[in-house]
Amino acid sequence: MYKFIENQVVRNEMSTIPYLWIRSKQPAKSICVMLPGLGYSTQRPLFHYGTGICLEQNVDVLHINYRFVENEHFKKLPEPEQNQWMYEDVCAVVEEVLKDSSYEQVFLLSKSIGTIPMAMEWGQKHFTPQSFGIWLTPLIKMDEVYQALLKTQLPSLCIIGDQDHHFVEERISSLKNNPLIETVVVPNTDHSLEVNGDVLESIDAIKEVMKSIGDFVRNHRII
Repeated sequence: MYKFIENQVVRNEMSTIPYLWIRSKQPAKSICVMLPGLGYSTQRPLFHYGTGICLEQNVDVLHINYRFVENEHFKKLPEPEQNQWMYEDVCAVVEEVLKDSSYEQVFLLSKSIGTIPMAMEWGQKHFTPQSFGIWLTPLIKMDEVYQALLKTQLPSLCIIGDQDHHFVEERISSLKNNPLIETVVVPNTDHSLEVNGDVLESIDAIKEVMKSIGDFVRNHRII
């Protein structure tokens, strides 16, 4: 059985971040912090089923439901300041949730724009000194994201479609030089890891993604 805790963190007058914390009633040793995309919320399939995968493995889940697309102050900022804003929002929620918890391990699962604050955390390690990363459709064209993933010292899973507009074959291939990275390229899938115009093929693709996530969590979680 699980307890669903919905709340929000007010970081300042311009930034309020809702979150959903799904906790097992039996204390879990691990939590997965999920960072959605700009238009791909935690209600969409990759996060919905990813949440289920984690809960099946006795890993609690934290959805950080930032709303940058609705924030006029955010949209007026230059990109570097937007990136810092995203990262500070994520840190604020994680610090609030984890301050009284006893988790021994953090998985960080991000998608698309969520890989930007994840890349920043990978460098600064405010809350992930001993953690594991799941990068869904990372913004690999951005040097900051690419370098954070390429040079990661934390076990990581990278999943991307070969029809994703952020897919760069040379960069994805180079990740194989880091033995800590497992890379999965899902054929014929776009930035949502779906096959355009084919629902059944999309379901099969999402099944492949969930199997990879499940195997990764199973192999690295603390029992």
